[in-house]
Amino acid sequence: MIKLKDLLFEDNVNDTNDTGGVLYYWNDKVLLCLGERSGKWNVPKGHIHINEEPLDGSVREFTEETQIVLNDIPKLENIYDKDNGGKFYLYSLKGNTKFIPRINHEHSDWGYFDVTDLPSPMADRVKETIEDD
Repeated sequence: MIKLKDLLFEDNVNDTNDTGGVLYYWNDKVLLCLGERSGKWNVPKGHIHINEEPLDGSVREFTEETQIVLNDIPKLENIYDKDNGGKFYLYSLKGNTKFIPRINHEHSDWGYFDVTDLPSPMADRVKETIEDD
């Protein structure tokens, strides 16, 4: 069966089950986006392409969804097993620039949030990583 999303977004054929995202910190605040479909606050993230390194895919997705070009290399924080058999690679970068994202259609809002006062509802794995940091 062909899925409508596969017809609309041809590059889905290059996707793996793995996803990756970047948690960007600025002044003890974290940049989060509100997912249009999930209704949860999360990091900018998406599918890693076939033959793409998790770091490269995570940074690419961050840039695609925010139009922000990071000025340093994020570090790997966690690798989580996903229900579909893939993995979720979560990277972080602490920066000194307050970037202003231009979110795409996958998000309905964004903000910088104090790490001690996170929004709700929030993606569990990202919240866990922030609280453990």
